[in-house]
Amino acid sequence: MQVTLQEFELPLARPLLTAHGSIAVRRGIEVRVGDNACVGTGEAAPLPGFGVETYEEALAALERWAEHPEGEPPREPCAAAAVESALTQLDAEIEGVTLSTLLAETPPTQRRIATHALVSDLDPEAAAQRAAHAAAAGHLAVKLKVAARDHASRGGNGSAADIAEQSVRIAHVRRSLPAGVALRLDANGGWDRATAVKVLRPVSHLDIEFIEEPTPHAADWAQISRTVGLRVAADEHLRDADALDRLIAVGAIEVAVLKPAVLGGPHAVYDLARRAAMRGVRSVVSSFICGPAGLRIARETAVAVDPHGVHGIGTATLFAEPLPEDVTPAGGYLPVPVGVP
Repeated sequence: MQVTLQEFELPLARPLLTAHGSIAVRRGIEVRVGDNACVGTGEAAPLPGFGVETYEEALAALERWAEHPEGEPPREPCAAAAVESALTQLDAEIEGVTLSTLLAETPPTQRRIATHALVSDLDPEAAAQRAAHAAAAGHLAVKLKVAARDHASRGGNGSAADIAEQSVRIAHVRRSLPAGVALRLDANGGWDRATAVKVLRPVSHLDIEFIEEPTPHAADWAQISRTVGLRVAADEHLRDADALDRLIAVGAIEVAVLKPAVLGGPHAVYDLARRAAMRGVRSVVSSFICGPAGLRIARETAVAVDPHGVHGIGTATLFAEPLPEDVTPAGGYLPVPVGVP
């Protein structure tokens, strides 16, 4: 089996602001396995602050594996997911089916899948305008990054002025969206429990679909949910099946946000989604602000997990340069392959 590693760098059109810091560029390693007849492709693109290995660690792990691909795969999360993704896609190519068909054991019946838009503008009016534009373009949901702030701004996430500003920003965005377009919030664990309640309570009546990772401590989430009346979703806390089971057992979450790029690849995410569904927790598949290879894996996994859901796989529009059409949303949707070329 031939293995090729190709490093890449993709600048974003504007920095994406999160509670873990600002993301201005995505560096990654594309992994290609197979031969001239059949090739599988994966991608490793770690992000600082998101609980995974560094870029240098991922690259070193992949280089070691590429020398002996018959041996043990990497243990580092993003490197391991890249290898598993490439090998799974290679299996699909060999069998002559799409990756989603390989996972779900049934061909997709629809030709497109819905994506949410991602908004991180700190100014309430700018965020509202961007969200309204996404809805007008056809997106059925908008995810708003909350708990992030410009390091040059005054105050902190826990100050009274900042709390009020964050509530106002959420309200502006929600009111800019038509009734049929969902609003999802993502705090990336950037609040403490008191701040989360103070920010969310004034907007809890505004039809918000869920709040993702409101604090860094999952033990807070059930109480936050009861207090403000919003569903809670997990992302960074989901590392394996045991973590999922623990969160469900204590009533901490109603939604699981699953990233193939950090959770072991498409098979692992598909199995986690089925496990969550048996416990009444629905899943949203998300990219890791991926390049083309990672987006294709995320899209195919989303089709297998929930073909009628709205997933976080439309991040191609965040980049400064256009990505291929098959991974770039058009009218809020990505095309679904129905066969292998």
